[in-house]
Parts: sequence; C-alpha cells; structure tokens
Amino acid sequence: MTEHQLLNIFKQLSQGQMILGTVSGKSYRFKGVRKYSGRGKFHSLKGAVAIILESKQRKRPILLFMEPLLLFVNSDPRDISFGRLPIKYIEEYRNDKAPKIPNLYEYESHYKSLARYIQGLSEGSELTEKGSTN
Repeated sequence: MTEHQLLNIFKQLSQGQMILGTVSGKSYRFKGVRKYSGRGKFHSLKGAVAIILESKQRKRPILLFMEPLLLFVNSDPRDISFGRLPIKYIEEYRNDKAPKIPNLYEYESHYKSLARYIQGLSEGSELTEKGSTN
C-alpha cells in the first residue's frame, strides 16, 4: 500500500470511527489527519502527515506518523501480532540511538492496532480500490 492509498482510506473514515486495540478491551477513536506542528525537538517533522487517535486511557491525542505506519500496514499480519515487530521496522527505527519520530517506542502498540484495522479494511474492501492509482 502506498501513502496515497492510505490517505484515501483515512479520507473515507468518519471521525469517531472505533478501532480495536491490540489488547482486549482497548479501543481508539479515529479523529482525523492533520499536519504536524513541528514543535519541540522534532521540528524536522514540521508539516508531516499525522493521524490522530483518541483513547479513553490517555488524556492527550495520539499522533501517529505515516512512515512507520506504512511499514506496519505493509507487513505480514503475523509480524504485527502480540509481542512481535516487523523486521523492516526494527531495522529502520530500532537501531538508532535517538528516535526519529516522537513517542515511537511508546506508541508501537497504537501503530500495530491501526495497521491491523487498515489490513482488515483492505481485505476485499472497496476502500483501497477507490484509492488505488492502478
């Protein structure tokens, strides 16, 4: 899946759409897509696309970035099961001493949950067909 196709899927999701978490009983609400403000030490990401989720367990919204999300979405579903991470993700993001993305390690389960949701939509769904560039 490409970034363009993924953005088309997000355009078709309604705000407030429920997304199940990786842990039983945990869920998120899709709140939309916006450009990252770039405040703080991650100013290099200013203008990057961020997906916003809300969780009852957190006071602040969860911001997920496209690059790592695409790695999760394009992974084998077994690689994003409980306790596992895709090899490409580990190679790209786990070998650096300083994270390139804010809250990346803390948010890995959120990325996995959203990726599983997207993969579920993609299986035989017209959502990706409408967003396809083929």
